[in-house]
Order: sequence, then structure tokens, then C-alpha cells
Amino acid sequence: MNNATSTTSNKGDSGNTDPLYTLFKQRLLALEPKPHQQIVVCLGGGADSQTVLDLTDHFRTESPQFNFLAVHLDHAFHPNSGDWAQGLVEDCQRRNFPMICEPLHVPSGSRISKEAAGREARYQRLNELADADAIFLLGQHRNDQIETFLLQLKRGAGPKGLAAMAMQSKKGGQTWLRPLLDISKEEIYRYANARELFWIEDDTNYDTSIERNFLRHEVIPKLEQRWPHFGQAVLRSAQLCSETQQLMEQLLDDRVRPHIDSQGRLATRWLQHTDEQLQRGVLRYWLQHQQAAIPSYAQLEQLRTQMLLTTNDASPCVEWANCAVKRITADNKDRLLVLTLKSR
Repeated sequence: MNNATSTTSNKGDSGNTDPLYTLFKQRLLALEPKPHQQIVVCLGGGADSQTVLDLTDHFRTESPQFNFLAVHLDHAFHPNSGDWAQGLVEDCQRRNFPMICEPLHVPSGSRISKEAAGREARYQRLNELADADAIFLLGQHRNDQIETFLLQLKRGAGPKGLAAMAMQSKKGGQTWLRPLLDISKEEIYRYANARELFWIEDDTNYDTSIERNFLRHEVIPKLEQRWPHFGQAVLRSAQLCSETQQLMEQLLDDRVRPHIDSQGRLATRWLQHTDEQLQRGVLRYWLQHQQAAIPSYAQLEQLRTQMLLTTNDASPCVEWANCAVKRITADNKDRLLVLTLKSR
């Protein structure tokens, strides 16, 4: 745990000439935030999110016309999480930076991923705490992006998964920005040390029984030692996958949206004589459009065969995660897919 006090400067001039601040400011202003719009820093406590907090704090000095907030949600995964949360509260108090810090209940169970459940619970609570048009600032960086790409590759993901994390995305009216996504962890540590920031070093980050940590400490260093530009190549591949996915979604949107009714049901007669690839793509698009959990390839194939290839008198139902899809027959004899989302 680093316990330095942040620096201060005169109002209207951040006093921060670091090139990382220049890049951060450029990316934030590119969103064209409006006066009084809320800018929310999502605090995890590591050097990455604390660097985002410091960059935002300096931006706040230059741009007081916006509303600023930091949020830390403590899901108590670590026995020291309460002490860490208190350290973050005190750091924001020193900065006079508005903050919300609260505990977060995360569902648990034998078939529930703790990390995935924690991430879902955090996003849900952040959405509730912030304004409807808030801009959220996240601390993920270049190393996180490489790890995410490799984890998705291990899982056999397609372009959407291999696109990894987007630097900018929208959910409803809210915007999510990862301003450091192409910045290395080393550069973040350089900035944090130079600014004498407060941050937390989580000892579980060195537990290589955790997949992400295994990649971070055992695999990626060897790959970059053998191929120094490996990490940059991964970032480029993720960007190409993202562009491919966006193009595919645009093309599918034109073809699929006319077949989704006001209740979100998908008509499927037009799909009967199309090829398998298009059928899977349409089903993925429809599920994503309905904000459902995307099934595995095997589950998607079961959905395709049960819903599109069985006879009209069958009433198939396919379930995964908290989702269930049933098929009904419309008055015009078309076959409609109906999605139901079960409460967790």
C-alpha cells in the first residue's frame, strides 16, 4: 500500500504537463461532455484506477463545469478489503473529491463465477448510482487487454470475444471510457510514482492459480521476451476483431431487425433455407439485442437445431445461464422465438 498524499494546484490550471495527462484529456474531451454532465471514476484501488482518479482530479481543476464523482464498491473478496476501502475514502477526502464507498453483495454458488458475478454486480450498482447520461472512467490498461484477448482465445471465442475490451462503449445513455487501454502497466507505475499517488497492491494478483495471473506472470513475459512486439500485435488483432464485429452487426441489423416484433420475438421462417453460419449469426445478434447472456458454441448450436430444424408440431425449449428460449407458432404459421430471462 502506497500512502503518499496527492499534490494540489491553483484552480483553473492543473499544473500537470505529463504526456499521459495530455492523452487522457484529449480522449475525455473527444466525448464532448456537456456542462454539468457527471464524470464518474470507478475505483478499484490499484495503481491503474488511482492514476485515472489523479488524472480526473487535475482535469476537474481545469474544467469545473462538470460534475465529478468517485465510486468504490467493496465486495469483500479479500480479508483486508475494509482497510483498503478506508484508505480510498481518506485519499478522496484529501483531494476533496466527491466519493461514494459502499459494500456490494455478490451472489455466490457452485455454478457461479465469483469474478463474473462481481463484475456484473458492480456494473449494475454503478448504473444505479450515477446519472442517466454519466461518463464512467475505468482503469483497464494494455496488459489487461492482452490478458483478456488470450483468455478469450483459450475459450475458443470468435471476433466479438477476441475484440476484448472496447476503449469506448455505450450502455443506454451512459458512456464507458477506458482512457488507459493502450497504456502499459509500467507507464502507469511511472506516473503513479512520479505523482506520489496512493494505491493498493493486492497480494492475490500474484496467485498464479488464477488464470489471469498465470498469463500475467508466467506466459506473457515469455512471449514478449521471445517476440518483443507480441503485445502490440495482440492489441492490433483485438482492434481488427472489433472492427469485424462492428461491421457484421451493422449488416445483420439491416437483415434481422425487421423480423423482431414489438415484444422482442424473432420470426424465423425466412431463416429456414439459409446457411448455418447466417443462422448462428442471426441468433447471436437477436440474443445480444435482447441483452441476454450469449451461449457457448455448443449451446448456440443446440438452439439453432432445436428452434430452426425441428418440425412445426414440436415445442422446443433451450436453457442456459438465466435464459430460456421457447418456440411458438404465430397466427400466420410463422415460428417465433420467445426469450425469457429468469431472475438470479
